[in-house]
Amino acid sequence: MSTLWIFPIALGAGAFGAMLGLGGGIILVPALTLLMDVPIKQAVAASLVAVAATSCAGAPAYLQAGLVDWRLAVRLLIPTILGAIAGGLLAGVIPAKWIAGLFILLILYVLGQMLWAARHPAPVEAPSTPCRTQWNPNQRTLAAGLSMLGGIISAMLGVGGGLIQVPLIHTILKAPLRCAIGTSTFLIGATASVSALLYLVQGKLLPDIVVPAVLGILLGARAGVRLAKHMPASALRLLFAGVMLYTIVRLYLKWFTGSGT
Repeated sequence: MSTLWIFPIALGAGAFGAMLGLGGGIILVPALTLLMDVPIKQAVAASLVAVAATSCAGAPAYLQAGLVDWRLAVRLLIPTILGAIAGGLLAGVIPAKWIAGLFILLILYVLGQMLWAARHPAPVEAPSTPCRTQWNPNQRTLAAGLSMLGGIISAMLGVGGGLIQVPLIHTILKAPLRCAIGTSTFLIGATASVSALLYLVQGKLLPDIVVPAVLGILLGARAGVRLAKHMPASALRLLFAGVMLYTIVRLYLKWFTGSGT
């Protein structure tokens, strides 16, 4: 299939990801691998550049709104970057089959997280809620460890580390949800940028894949934010669950039975 299809695929991934608040990486990587037959490590590399670009585009708005806890961001930045370096190096040496297996586990985690959120809706926060984190010294080791894990997952699978960072900052460190998302967006930009550099050194960043993927994700994300206002959240979650369950089956067939072409 022609690489001309990468742009519309990324456009759809960006829009769908933005509507669900998940980012487009979790959709883009399997889409490139399954629909375009892009090697999974090259798909991850392209997704990381798109994640970094999306973070850079979104971070100024969070900064201007005061939704980044700088004290927390600085404390989590080093373990997150160390995790990104470790994940990028690991991705360069482990078999592609392992990456696919880890991606299946990630999808299952995200589906479980969405099911939990649907059954336990978060309380509505006042817009004036201050962006402060209840930083307990006893939680420093846990916070650093989970941040490093988020960096590893982001680098190995090409997704935003916010899948780990947002629950960490909001649930464990008790920051308001909007503050958790803003702080995570700042951290994701640093993580994805470092990871993308490692993939560049490894020769996995191909311009004919990266350029249309980044443009598609950026434009799709902007469209998705607008579309989300007109679509019921329950229908979006149901559609996403169906697409992801199908993706799990296709990834398993392709990488673990050889019959998913």
